[in-house]
Amino acid sequence: MTCVFTQKMMLPYSAMGANNHVRLDRILNLFQDAAGIHAHQMGISGFDLAKKNLKWVISRYQIRVHDTLKLKWPQPFELKTWRLPWKNLYELRQFTVVTPEGNTLISALGVWVMVKAINSKPIRLTPHMPPCLMTRTAPDPDLWPNDPDLSVWDHQAQFDIRIHDLDLNQHVNNTVYVTWALETLPVSWLFEHMPQTLVVCFLKETFYPDTVIAKVKLADLTDCVKTCHAIFNKTSGEKLASLTLTWKKIFHDPV
Repeated sequence: MTCVFTQKMMLPYSAMGANNHVRLDRILNLFQDAAGIHAHQMGISGFDLAKKNLKWVISRYQIRVHDTLKLKWPQPFELKTWRLPWKNLYELRQFTVVTPEGNTLISALGVWVMVKAINSKPIRLTPHMPPCLMTRTAPDPDLWPNDPDLSVWDHQAQFDIRIHDLDLNQHVNNTVYVTWALETLPVSWLFEHMPQTLVVCFLKETFYPDTVIAKVKLADLTDCVKTCHAIFNKTSGEKLASLTLTWKKIFHDPV
């Protein structure tokens, strides 16, 4: 049986944005915290891996917001997460945010890779995981398309990496990439749209004191709006992350 970590909590005030709707980067922080606690309980947290000169690196997140309107402070909810290995190379982790009545507000998938700390080279899970955690494997996940062509774009912005953007692995934390992508959109546009889905692929690590360029292209669809994003290292030109979001138009409720 798959072990499910459940945490009952209130939606934090800090998770609400200026448009009075929940911020996706703050939701990612909640996911990261829950995953870390659950991994610690199983003896495979980042601190446990550091003793073996290993670390977890996030490869992908994909999130579907089912009912953002009910995500209002101080809404009570349950955050559930569980994990399974995939192909002996990836650690898949599912997340759900549900109301006390059991209605799903958010569902998400996270994909992690175990790497050597010295060179970030991926390694197989089996030699470094407790055998009891490898008895079941995950089926192939539904990985959403996410390879936008940013040869042309509508908006771009430059960001200097701050020391506070780094995590314990000494590189920029994954939630910061999402913040950069959202910050590149015009403020007026953000006040008029609510995210429905997000997929982000993390391609390269980046470090202090680098500078990044974030670009975004807007595309109108029949029933929603899609924005395609990419984050680049300003000096090398390397693509660090790709993101695709879909949105629906909203009418802003004043705070």
